[in-house]
Amino acid sequence: MCGICGFNNDDKALVKKMCDLIIHRGPDDEGYFTNSEVSIGMRRLSIIDLNTGHQPQHNENEEIWIVFNGEIYNFKELNHQLEKKGHKFYTKSDTETIIHAYEEWGEDCVKKLRGQFAFCIYDSIKHVLFIARDHMGLKPLYYYFDGLNFLFGSEIKCLFSHNIKRELDLNAFNLYLSLNYIPFNTTLFKGIYKLPASSYLIFDLKNRDLKIKKYWDIKFNISNTKPINVLIRELKDLIEDSVKFRLISDVPLGAFLSGGIDSSAIVAIMSKIMNEPVKTFSIGFEEGAPINETKYSRFVADYYNTNHTEIIVKSTCYDILPDLIWHLDDLISDPAIIPVHLMAKYAKEKMTVALTGDGADEVFAGYSVYYRTHKYPIFKYFPQRIYDFIMNFYNHIPSNFLRIALAYQYQSKTEEDRFLRTLFIVPDIEKRRVIPFKSEEIKPLIQQTFSKNLDIINQYIQWDLKYQLPNQYNMKVDKMSMAASFEARVPFLDTNIINWAATIPSELKLNNNIEKYILRLAMKDILPPKILKRKKLGFGTPVNLWFNTGLKEISGEILERLEKRTYLINSDYVKKLRQKRFKRIVENRVWNLIIFELWYETFIEKQRIATVEL
Repeated sequence: MCGICGFNNDDKALVKKMCDLIIHRGPDDEGYFTNSEVSIGMRRLSIIDLNTGHQPQHNENEEIWIVFNGEIYNFKELNHQLEKKGHKFYTKSDTETIIHAYEEWGEDCVKKLRGQFAFCIYDSIKHVLFIARDHMGLKPLYYYFDGLNFLFGSEIKCLFSHNIKRELDLNAFNLYLSLNYIPFNTTLFKGIYKLPASSYLIFDLKNRDLKIKKYWDIKFNISNTKPINVLIRELKDLIEDSVKFRLISDVPLGAFLSGGIDSSAIVAIMSKIMNEPVKTFSIGFEEGAPINETKYSRFVADYYNTNHTEIIVKSTCYDILPDLIWHLDDLISDPAIIPVHLMAKYAKEKMTVALTGDGADEVFAGYSVYYRTHKYPIFKYFPQRIYDFIMNFYNHIPSNFLRIALAYQYQSKTEEDRFLRTLFIVPDIEKRRVIPFKSEEIKPLIQQTFSKNLDIINQYIQWDLKYQLPNQYNMKVDKMSMAASFEARVPFLDTNIINWAATIPSELKLNNNIEKYILRLAMKDILPPKILKRKKLGFGTPVNLWFNTGLKEISGEILERLEKRTYLINSDYVKKLRQKRFKRIVENRVWNLIIFELWYETFIEKQRIATVEL
């Protein structure tokens, strides 16, 4: 794993400055290439080919150069194909594989790669930068282009080395308030964009022309009618193959273990393949937390005789928030950032790479929202005209309880409405009470992404896989692990598994309210019944407990500062949340605002810079 960056002119000192800001992504090595057209650089976390893996790397005649962040798990197979076609390799790294794949297959090279990646190829013959991001958006890539200057980087903060203006994008802020993250290609910074997952960008250095193309998409084609026993065998083989590929490493490797079905399945397969006990790490919370899965992770660790380490997170951990916000320049409001980072930080003492169970819930319908949306059918019989009439006066209703009840019913008329309701932290109907500026409704933006030819369950899965996963959950894991110079690998998000899952009917994913049904069947001979029959609990970070203990005073102070930003948010809304922040019903909204205020102070006002001076 690495951090990469670059721009379209010659300045080695400046590209080095960019790299210095992402040194946590690659503390082991650094490298640069500059000429009259470009400057590209990288910081390296050495995992594969420790001796000859230095970057940037080049082809035989040094006409094509690359900086690369990620891992290509099928690089040895690709190397055999490329060698037969006459390509010669001077390293044993997966980085060089991409160069020769680009020479051989051009832009289609990305379709050959199996792994997680963000890379930039400089083609001095065509005078272009070819920049690509992996299929599921496991690795981040940001860019800025003002018509003259083109900049890119693994993290937004390194782009600020160029003294570009830092300005809040109000449309993105509107999305953030609704969803806790930004699901599309914008960021909270005006003019700075994400390269979407499964896409590549070509920048013409001569004409200063930029174009983006999608090279892969999840295609739901429910055509797999094989007997259930055949499907179970296929899925089991796919998962075992995915885990096996992700065990390639020249440094110590292990797993993050929650004790749920997904991470336990990964540990079970690793135990089957590896010759030594698997190193496992799990995290728990202090006494009083509503959810604590440590008894299950201990059970799994004992069952498979792993080398297990358990970390307990306490409410006093809030003091690391400024550092974590600095790493979350593309802001995500998810309290799990704290335990994920701490687990990576402590795991780093024993290993550099961990496999995780992330992604299985999105692929196999593992969230309770998928089946809970079928409840409350009474709402669909309530006359639409009465709803519409009442909603005209919604913002003038004095009772907060009545407003919440009406909003809940208004968002519960159809299955799609009920699913969307679960996505929103602040629904569209409340926005006028929250922000002082005119904002676009979020619901229609999300509805535009739905494929009406899909059943309702696969519609939900499609949203989660294409928008929520790459922009929230994958970025949480990437940024919080890389902040500790640590790599996470995600077997369930292998494209072979995703493509296969898109061909089976939704009843095999969610069957009579049994989530991940086909996965449970596939793991029946691998996992003990105690784990196999567990219902999903989720990674329940105890925010409400923290607000009543370690974060009690500081959360109020942060909200008071935000309350004064009346050009961004209505002070009455913040004031009421500040008074009610100890109640579980508002904890997500409160956390959303606290994290935003710290982000705003850090990056827009530059008052609270952590770790490295920007």
